[in-house]
Amino acid sequence: MEHSDLIQPMILPLMDSGEDFTYSNFLSGDDSLYPVINDATGSTSALSDAGDLGIANAASPVTALTARSSLQKQRLERRGHTKSRRGCFNCKRRRIKCQETRPACGHCMKTGLQCEYPAAPQVVHQPQHQIPLFSLQDMRFFQHFLFTCFPNHPIGNESIWTHEIPSLSQTYEYLMHAILGLAASDLMQQDPSLVTFAMMHRLKAIKAIKKTLNEAPKSNNFEEGNALVATCFALTFQSVILDDGMPEFMTFIRGIVLVSMQMVTKGTRPLFTNLQQSDPQKLLKPIIESIPPVSTSFIMSASHSIRALAALCTSDLEFQYQQFLVGIADALPTSSYLAYEILCKHYSWWIQLPHDRFRNLIDPNSQIFTLLAAHWIALKQIMAPITQVEMQMRSQEPRSGVRSVDLGTARWLKHLNRQVDAEHRRYNDWPVWVEQQLERDVTFFGKTMASLLT
Repeated sequence: MEHSDLIQPMILPLMDSGEDFTYSNFLSGDDSLYPVINDATGSTSALSDAGDLGIANAASPVTALTARSSLQKQRLERRGHTKSRRGCFNCKRRRIKCQETRPACGHCMKTGLQCEYPAAPQVVHQPQHQIPLFSLQDMRFFQHFLFTCFPNHPIGNESIWTHEIPSLSQTYEYLMHAILGLAASDLMQQDPSLVTFAMMHRLKAIKAIKKTLNEAPKSNNFEEGNALVATCFALTFQSVILDDGMPEFMTFIRGIVLVSMQMVTKGTRPLFTNLQQSDPQKLLKPIIESIPPVSTSFIMSASHSIRALAALCTSDLEFQYQQFLVGIADALPTSSYLAYEILCKHYSWWIQLPHDRFRNLIDPNSQIFTLLAAHWIALKQIMAPITQVEMQMRSQEPRSGVRSVDLGTARWLKHLNRQVDAEHRRYNDWPVWVEQQLERDVTFFGKTMASLLT
């Protein structure tokens, strides 16, 4: 099987054209999904203004030193001298000091000569203290992205991520900010102090992409469409590194689908291959079918816990969500591929929801949707041997070599478990148990790779 023929079912499943899914669905509502830095804790919170963390406007010590040197140089250049440099032609020819009076100097008036001055030079003042948009720290982030943390989706597009996308980022600032934000977040796991840089770049990317998406229906630009798709991918992957990033992860996946559909509608060729194909799961079917079923001991408690949630479901949206999870749990003991297929259908379901229903699905104030999300993410953890197959299909490994196993979406599980109130905590025992096993050993359920999306 050629890697270039592989597709990415988990991000972009087969889309049904009849659903209500438009730009207004993606852009409607407030900015409550977009985080900013909380100065006290370093965690994320609601976006009040994507501006002005003060970082981009602060001069570095190197810049300040350069400015002082330039100022001293100017002062040296301003020292007075007696020789006239703007005198008239007659005085220059006679090599005498010109009084430079207008319209005629005193010497020309005295001798009756016609006084003519050289044309005044046009002086263009260049900004001498302009702070560069990207710093040496950003160059470090950019290199880390190229060598280590470029996304592994869509599968088979690694060379696009390490060649074409970096080139596009030189033109589209929001793509550059998304790349730098993803890299900073990845490095943040070893250096938590980078959280400020990670969130600053993320906020700038989000603010710019929202503005661009509002104008995208008027545009038919090949480069811009691909830059938007790549930006959404980078923001999606960065969301996995944020403890409370699940709603944004889901939002930006919808953005990827939306932009790519608009590109296809306008006849614009996507730069990424394998974005949308019919029945994409079939290409991974032979590999996934060879994976042994998940341990029955894991599944029995999962199935019991998910079925207990039915007593709390009151709307069709809640019942549909719960039934997808029941289907995955029922399939896992007998067929790894069937469970994976249902998981992909679950993605396709919420990706195509109208905006209002999607907002309900990710409402942090809803205890039932918090419980459903906790069970969904817990299921993904015990399915790690299955879902990490996508990572194994990567045709180009990062140059940094083998990386340690990453928590991936298990970060969200810890956050979701903390959001369950005392009244509903008894419905959440199984997701809490999954979290506890992962805290003791991140490979407990069979995860062996540094895959973010499992």
